[in-house]
Amino acid sequence: MTTEPNHLDKIRERFTATAEVFAQTVRVMRVEEAERLAERATAGLSNVKQLLAIDLACGPGTFTRPLARRARHAIGADLTPAMVEKARAEAVRDGITNIEFVCADIYALPFADSSAGIVTCGYAFHHMTEPARALAEMARVLQPGGRMAFTDIIVPEGCDAELQDEIERARDASHAVTQSVAQFREQLRSLGLVVRSEELHEYWFDFDAWMRNAGSAPGDPAYVRTRSLLEKRIGDDRCGLRVARSEKSSGGLKFVHTMLVLVAEKPE
Repeated sequence: MTTEPNHLDKIRERFTATAEVFAQTVRVMRVEEAERLAERATAGLSNVKQLLAIDLACGPGTFTRPLARRARHAIGADLTPAMVEKARAEAVRDGITNIEFVCADIYALPFADSSAGIVTCGYAFHHMTEPARALAEMARVLQPGGRMAFTDIIVPEGCDAELQDEIERARDASHAVTQSVAQFREQLRSLGLVVRSEELHEYWFDFDAWMRNAGSAPGDPAYVRTRSLLEKRIGDDRCGLRVARSEKSSGGLKFVHTMLVLVAEKPE
């Protein structure tokens, strides 16, 4: 996902090491989100059954499979071979045949200009050191009149992105930067894309479950460091995570992520 070899290695290492637990987690928590994104991306497209859909940073294919059920064909692309293998297995398990998965760098996609009617990306921009460049590559492969749809965590308006990123990087070295809605809008505007819809929603996380999904257990250095940083933010929400104690959470700590769901169109 990046031109920086060291960061590229961090992404592959993180998602290779956590491929199994990550696939299990998103099977539970992101299936409905994936369906909603696919529905938003295809709403009103009369020719959707004739279109190619490309899902980037596809992971285990959670966002790719709903597209395949709607489009002519769907391709999921991911940087990490272990994730591509998971995605293929998930598609076979679901009996989906108009789907394929490839390893690819989002900054240098192996697809021709204007080859896809739909291009999506789920929860990956915060791993990218150059998100604007990734959006430009997505726009390149999108045909005129086609739709781009993505979802990712964002920094709420008025909050401190650096504080949030410090916490995210302590948990996961492959995290790069969390953007704001305004930044995404400006990047899309500069590419000539028109925003059709955007939606913000919140998701509360149990701290231990969140750390487990990144391959970290209580006592691990990353766990201890991340917990310490979050606890410092209790009662101080400049980071935008609204950290709080919780007797119902296994780790006694909870916080919220704000997610953006955005659909844009490439003018004809």
